[in-house]
Amino acid sequence: MNSLTRSIFNLAVVGSIIATCALAFAGEQKPAVPVSTAVARKHAIEQTLGLTGSVRAFKTVTVYSKVTGVIEKLTVERGMSVERDDVIAEVEHKTELAQREQLAAAVKVADAALAQANAQLENAALEKTRAENLYKDKSIPKQKYDAIMAQYRIAAAGRNLAAANLVAAKKALEQMDVRISDYTIRAPITGVVTARFVDEGAMDNPALPIVELMDTSILKINCDVAQVDAAKVKEGQEVKITTDAYPGVEFEGKVAIVNPSLDSKTRTLPVEIHTTGKPVAGKGEGVVSLKPGMFVKLSIKIGEKTTLAVPRDCLMRLPGTGVYYLFVVKEGKSEKRTVEVGVGRGNLVEIISGVTEGDRVVIRGQANLKSGTPVIEAK
Repeated sequence: MNSLTRSIFNLAVVGSIIATCALAFAGEQKPAVPVSTAVARKHAIEQTLGLTGSVRAFKTVTVYSKVTGVIEKLTVERGMSVERDDVIAEVEHKTELAQREQLAAAVKVADAALAQANAQLENAALEKTRAENLYKDKSIPKQKYDAIMAQYRIAAAGRNLAAANLVAAKKALEQMDVRISDYTIRAPITGVVTARFVDEGAMDNPALPIVELMDTSILKINCDVAQVDAAKVKEGQEVKITTDAYPGVEFEGKVAIVNPSLDSKTRTLPVEIHTTGKPVAGKGEGVVSLKPGMFVKLSIKIGEKTTLAVPRDCLMRLPGTGVYYLFVVKEGKSEKRTVEVGVGRGNLVEIISGVTEGDRVVIRGQANLKSGTPVIEAK
């Protein structure tokens, strides 16, 4: 092979190698992935404190009787609504009613005796006045004057005794009326009967309950706030309430009571939240309501701050961890960033670290990205 032939052959080999490398390089070149992006900006983010608690009735009262006897009438059933002072039950009390009749008669007798004593005293007073005038004129002897004075004193004492007897008789009648009223058991609060423990005809015992009443016009939720957040909670703050029993339904409440001191054992601040138990307008009103015993999640609005935030859709989490990451577009390529997140509001999430203001974060299409992947941003 002459030199010219050899040179042509070498050029052909080199060209083949170059072509092969070019084809290999072209095979490794990845196509650009289409993505949608948003700019990381500062937003006013509502700060909330997340807590949990159980719903309780505003008042729960177990009603007992003060007397012993057979229950003649029971006027309520479980689930019934009652007003304060409504009759719940009546206990047999015929003996007490008979005693009351006797006491009422005794009051009438004592009243008549007082009227008679008043008349006698009035007459004795007239005789006393007449005797005093005659004695001044020395028209009657002292012996008769003293006798008339003595009769007046006796009449006055008789009148006082009759008045005292009437007072005692009336007091006894009042006490009997109070005792008889105890045989009629009334509702101490307005509420709903949640339990009935006896039936008509049963022997009533002051040691055993008759019914349980709940006032559910207002519901309360007791929860404990960690010491680090204690200063953030104040009376009157709005509370958003949710429960797994009603997915997607929101209820409103307010912080009603903040304990003046922390629990010395748990180092938490006891807080009481009040709510009507009715859903927020447009969020299931008229259909559902909170009930005592439900477990709820609470979100207390504690303020607002301006902070760097990104759409929640851009965040991804490493499986099995609490580590979040996202992708930022830099010079046409994706760049993976691990981020520390803070509070959220709606579709916005606070970014504490990992992203700077003005970065373009990927909100759609990130499932196909790795660091360095070429991207095309959708217009």
